[in-house]
Amino acid sequence: MRTKLPAWLRSVASVFLGYVVIVACTTAGFKPLGGIIHLSAPLRIQAAGALVAILSGLLGGLTASAIASGHPVQHAAAVLAFLLVDTLVVLSRGSPDPLWFELSGSATLMGATVSGGLLYRLLKPPRRWV
Repeated sequence: MRTKLPAWLRSVASVFLGYVVIVACTTAGFKPLGGIIHLSAPLRIQAAGALVAILSGLLGGLTASAIASGHPVQHAAAVLAFLLVDTLVVLSRGSPDPLWFELSGSATLMGATVSGGLLYRLLKPPRRWV
């Protein structure tokens, strides 16, 4: 017998799992590129890193939206709280790269995450009220 989760628990789980998907995808995607992408990396590696960030964000946003019981864009946007903390941790550690480079990578991932929620809203068939 299937039990229905309370809406608040489903919302929290959707946001957390969206972040987990992003972490898993970026980890798997950046590993073959040498791990952390720096400004000094060749342009093809930077472009591949941007593609990994975009795809990871889209998948994380789609995951959060699909698991949530409603409001797909808001749930995808809530994942940004985790990404903000992640960004602050990265910035606090220091980097040989300029601040704008680090922030643009983070902004790319965040934009893609919210776009995943928008994509879900566009692709999800409308509810029929019968």
